[in-house]
Amino acid sequence: MSTAAQADPFSPCCKDLTSALSFPAGRHFFIEDGKLKLVVARTPLQGGGEAELENAVRYCPFCGKPAADLFAPKTLS
Repeated sequence: MSTAAQADPFSPCCKDLTSALSFPAGRHFFIEDGKLKLVVARTPLQGGGEAELENAVRYCPFCGKPAADLFAPKTLS
């Protein structure tokens, strides 16, 4: 998992999403491969360790803005 600082240019759409991305270890929202993602489930593996199920987020769960817009390059008007 990468952090917002390591990923493509990204502008959170609302302060709730900014807060959700700033949580330390154990966070559920993260940015990977230029996409906003959410950890849906964590499960222990029989041989030890843990697996995670991740889904891409299409819309901000806090304000409803399309997630693709969060990675759009900013243009000067």
